[in-house]
Amino acid sequence: MNQSRNKNQPSEPRDIWAAFLAEEQKTNSRLGTIFVEAGFAGYEFKSQTLTLYFSDEDKAKTAKSTVEKLKKKLQNQKLFCKIIEFQVGDVRNLNQSPPPKMGAFKKGGNPLQALIFAEFGRDRNNEELVQPVLVEAVKQEGGCQKIYDNLNKRTKQLIGNDGTSIVASFNWRVRVGGTRGFRESLLPVFHPIFGVPYIPSSSLKGAARAWARKHGGADRILHLLGMLEGKQAIAAKVEFLDAFPTKPCLSVDVATPQWHWNNNQVTYKPEPHALLSLERPEFLMGLRPTAWGTSQEVQEVKTWLENALKTGIGSRVSSGYGRALGQLPQFPHSQSYSFELWTQGMYGSNPPSPGNHYQGTPEFRPTAVRGILRYWFRAMALAFYDPQDCKTLEQKIFGDLSIQGQVSISVLFNPNLKPNSKENPDLYSGSICLEATEQKYLKLLEQLLILASHLGGVGRGSRRPLHYLNKMLRGCYWEVNGPGFPLEPTPQKWQQFFEGLKTAFNAVESPLTSQISGPGTPVSRQQDVLDRNVQVWLLKTPEQIHPDQVKNWSTQGVTTQVRGNALDLLYSSTDYKGQNQDRLGNPQVGGKLGTPSFVWIKSIFPREGSAYQVVTIFGANQSDRQKFARALQKEGAVLVFGSQNVAQSSSPQRRR
Repeated sequence: MNQSRNKNQPSEPRDIWAAFLAEEQKTNSRLGTIFVEAGFAGYEFKSQTLTLYFSDEDKAKTAKSTVEKLKKKLQNQKLFCKIIEFQVGDVRNLNQSPPPKMGAFKKGGNPLQALIFAEFGRDRNNEELVQPVLVEAVKQEGGCQKIYDNLNKRTKQLIGNDGTSIVASFNWRVRVGGTRGFRESLLPVFHPIFGVPYIPSSSLKGAARAWARKHGGADRILHLLGMLEGKQAIAAKVEFLDAFPTKPCLSVDVATPQWHWNNNQVTYKPEPHALLSLERPEFLMGLRPTAWGTSQEVQEVKTWLENALKTGIGSRVSSGYGRALGQLPQFPHSQSYSFELWTQGMYGSNPPSPGNHYQGTPEFRPTAVRGILRYWFRAMALAFYDPQDCKTLEQKIFGDLSIQGQVSISVLFNPNLKPNSKENPDLYSGSICLEATEQKYLKLLEQLLILASHLGGVGRGSRRPLHYLNKMLRGCYWEVNGPGFPLEPTPQKWQQFFEGLKTAFNAVESPLTSQISGPGTPVSRQQDVLDRNVQVWLLKTPEQIHPDQVKNWSTQGVTTQVRGNALDLLYSSTDYKGQNQDRLGNPQVGGKLGTPSFVWIKSIFPREGSAYQVVTIFGANQSDRQKFARALQKEGAVLVFGSQNVAQSSSPQRRR
């Protein structure tokens, strides 16, 4: 007669294994220590075969020596094993069989289970969509508070009296590792047993080691952290524990590159890629002395780790990910600038639908600041260098997936101070931290920040001042404060600035040449370049008011007082304004849906004197844009960059 199973006792082999391992770890048993890093690869009911994976041969060999004891323990848990196979491989490479239906994914699981069992979606072209799987993983992680409570309780127990802990909070998002076997670039690392995101102890140890090596602690690294190279080994004095979040923080993230290098041209093609990261997480990190260490040595290593966390941990640190509150510079040369951003809304993985611009989840994304600086870098560099040289220099300075760049751009910010609605823009404030390995790279970044904040905005609506149109907010206003901000509205000051920007590029890479590049057509849009076919105009707007003086956006936002004279001029005629859904307007000037405008307009509010607007016309040799430039001049605009008599062309100039 079969014994009845307790209804609270797990019945699935994977769950039984996880429960067994958790129990062993509570008592700090030898089995718990040996198998904590094992990967559960499956259980075959017919042959009663359990398969486990280990990261190397030595760990698998140690585990084999306990096989009979392990069988007996599992038998007590009603998991009967005639055979236990010990394989060597990636312990995160779990269950690669085709996922069953969503209904097979049981309620109350964890995010790693969701990634295995949840179904992909399909778009209108029957292409695979990963977002439904990621959303399901986030949903499951939302119910993991009890798991986190137990894991952090266990961490505190393991620390003991001689250990210590760090509670680390992060300003934005964190990405550490990536689970292999499922869209590697989409995922953070998940614990192979508990199925929740975490920071492996090896990552924390590596971060502390790297910080100590950079800051004069190299002579203490071997003594405190030990080493293992071939047959040479030094026992560590301090042990790092895996770090788990204190509360659910998994979130669907998105990367949306808009400009792409393609055959020595940079073309416009927004491509959103959904992924997972940890949003504003808080981690409990534990350190304890080994049998050879002391509490004083733990405190020394704790200092290393605290400083390492402030310079960043995980991937994409140079893009703002993984920076802890109270951050320290990552590179030796740095400068911070305060900012305010008033915006129609910045969005992550949940943007507004085309029919409802107020549906969606606003999110300030520091990566947008990095993206806009790269954009303006190319806008200048493609006027100075051959396209291939420009591409190489861009990778060298900003880095890519395989190359560490020479600069880092991070943002400390406050959440939106006014909720997004039909009447009020989102408002973010904080500081932008520019960092570089050498002073010449920092100088270039500083000049690019001045350029970006004077010619346009950041994020959605970056090409227009913040205003109201068709019953909704449009555009943005970006204000950066620091030396060189804002520029005075005189040709001399602006020409001096452009000369300084040219000098900064020359210091980074010389000699400079003269390249010509067209911004493409509404059908094939290419990177805007500040070459000799570009015009930058200044137009005084003494009646214009700052966004913080607007009391009612729906009524004031349609007036010249908010729009400014330059935007009023652009909207004054279908010869200039962007083409709408009824095909009214001119895509050659104002762009159209899916095609960026060829005209940027930015409002500037000097500390002294009246406001003015900066109007940048890319490909000003095109006839329709020349007409708009002449209209600007009639309004009293002053040219501060480019030639007033550019050679007219009905089609964009091609690269020479």
